[in-house]
Amino acid sequence: MENTRFKRAVATGLAGAMALSCASCMLFGPDKKEIVEAADTFASAILKKNPDKILKLTNEKDLGAFPDLFEEDNYSEDELEFFDAVGDTISYEIDEESVEVDKDEASVDVVFTMVDYEEALKDGDYADIDEVLDAIEDCDDMEEFTVTFEFEKDDDEWLLTNFKDKGFGKIFFYYTYELNLTPPISDLLDYTDCWSSDYGLFSDVCFLEDISEYESVLSFDVYYEGSLYVADQIPTMTSSGNLIYCDYTDPDYADLPEGEYEIVLKCNGVEITSMSTTIEGYDDTYDDVDPDPTGASSEGVEYNPYYVAEGELGEYVVAVDWWDDNGDYTYSYTYGIEYDIYFTSDLTWDQAKEITYSVYYVDGNEQVLLAENAPVMGNRTNADSGIPNEDGYIYIYLGYPTDEVWTGDDYLEEGTYYIEVYNPDGSYLMSDYCYIEES
Repeated sequence: MENTRFKRAVATGLAGAMALSCASCMLFGPDKKEIVEAADTFASAILKKNPDKILKLTNEKDLGAFPDLFEEDNYSEDELEFFDAVGDTISYEIDEESVEVDKDEASVDVVFTMVDYEEALKDGDYADIDEVLDAIEDCDDMEEFTVTFEFEKDDDEWLLTNFKDKGFGKIFFYYTYELNLTPPISDLLDYTDCWSSDYGLFSDVCFLEDISEYESVLSFDVYYEGSLYVADQIPTMTSSGNLIYCDYTDPDYADLPEGEYEIVLKCNGVEITSMSTTIEGYDDTYDDVDPDPTGASSEGVEYNPYYVAEGELGEYVVAVDWWDDNGDYTYSYTYGIEYDIYFTSDLTWDQAKEITYSVYYVDGNEQVLLAENAPVMGNRTNADSGIPNEDGYIYIYLGYPTDEVWTGDDYLEEGTYYIEVYNPDGSYLMSDYCYIEES
């Protein structure tokens, strides 16, 4: 909204009479009128955000990075709507009494008025841009500041000479304002899953679509028995962008206290969802179960009751096992770890061999990538011929290091290891943890 108001304090008749008798006392002489008009033209070009015209009205060879300020590709749609809303509130008034002319140089003060957008948005979080625009429209608080325009005459044209002064930057300072919108990603929530071990809390939060653009504003708190335990933990975003992990382990890998825990996922500090789990006195053993619904024997198979298999091959998974562990998903010092996945006999090796996986080392609350999208290391049955083993099921093994033969002089580092397994189409299949402890 442009509003150019000229203060004209001298009546036309009086000015005409004085012009005949006392030209030196004129309040609004020809030069001053030119300066007012030049200031009006330049201020109008500013509010129209027209860098090309602004450059023509200055003595600058270029405007540096100023034109980039208006490149729409640099901003989101929400930001562009915010800029338009604030820009529409800007008006200016030329203080004609401040005009000074000294031969080929001149100056004049221009008073800009605009909505105090920071005051308008100070009251809290906004779910979407419409709420922001309403707050700006309803705001009666305005801020006013003065910018001095300095001109120099070039032939018959007055050109602005001080465009790079800080005062001009204040006009568009609202372009640096950071919108903190709380996106309605709770509407995209698909499901949550939460479980625990004696040393950690683990949760999956799945969304209906990719929410990776919000990764930087997601966090979670952990509550123990109703009281805040740890705050502002950073969740892990998977490569698909629609699944995140809100996992917490003790920084020293000590056992967590037994009791009720709640994990609260937040976006921009606002709760999106919460999950609960209980840490009990684990006996650190798995139950033997029959992994095959046909009734085949499963003797010796350690079944992990905490895994959740999903996607293309999820229906075929019947059991998992950390091979050669201590029987409780822990290892004493070892050169390598192996994760076995048991399938029904309906799965073929052609399908299973397309599975990939990644391995992470859990360092406190950060996950350090060790191996990414590694292929299946092999199978321990005749799966390639389509013949299940004597117990009626087939299984594949994944490991770290990913070489077929583990060699070397160094044991794997003590701590928690996390494996994430993917279907042949790249979607999430399942994940699990193991722990390497001192022997």
